[in-house]
Amino acid sequence: MAKKKLQCPKCDRKFALPAHLGRHMNSIHNAGGARKSAGGPSIRKLASYNVSTGAGRVLGEMQAYLRELAAQRNSIDEQISGIENAMRSLGQSNVVVPGLRKRGRPKGSGGQEGSLKFIIVKVLKAASGPLSPREISAAVLNAGYQTTAKNLTKAVSNALPEMPALKRKGRGQYTV
Repeated sequence: MAKKKLQCPKCDRKFALPAHLGRHMNSIHNAGGARKSAGGPSIRKLASYNVSTGAGRVLGEMQAYLRELAAQRNSIDEQISGIENAMRSLGQSNVVVPGLRKRGRPKGSGGQEGSLKFIIVKVLKAASGPLSPREISAAVLNAGYQTTAKNLTKAVSNALPEMPALKRKGRGQYTV
């Protein structure tokens, strides 16, 4: 298959691909108009291009949709509170709305039953005063906590700052 030879009309240079001829025309003979910076749009295009026009339209549509969703949410919240009030007036004291619970455990909880944090809280509640991480780890083991940790004191020390229910009394002393 014979290669197609493309020739520059201005300097008679030959090229194998149309893209090569186009690049040559733009860079050498400035056939594309204004001179381009490396990799960027031409100066003429930058002057005529208004960034806020396209983005502004999209942002406007998004804000309108957000307002519509907020109005729907307000309407649904009013309906839910009306149903809750009706259920309370009929004698149901504990109204649970499915899907509207807060995610995760409550702040300051001791973790799941059997976890290290749960046992730490249990040990500190039973203690007469503040304990150090070393004392807590010994009490945790005495409470029957099973672990494969090489250094339980370090695991306890790492867990203590993550537990907002605990109070720090002095340097390295914790209590509930």
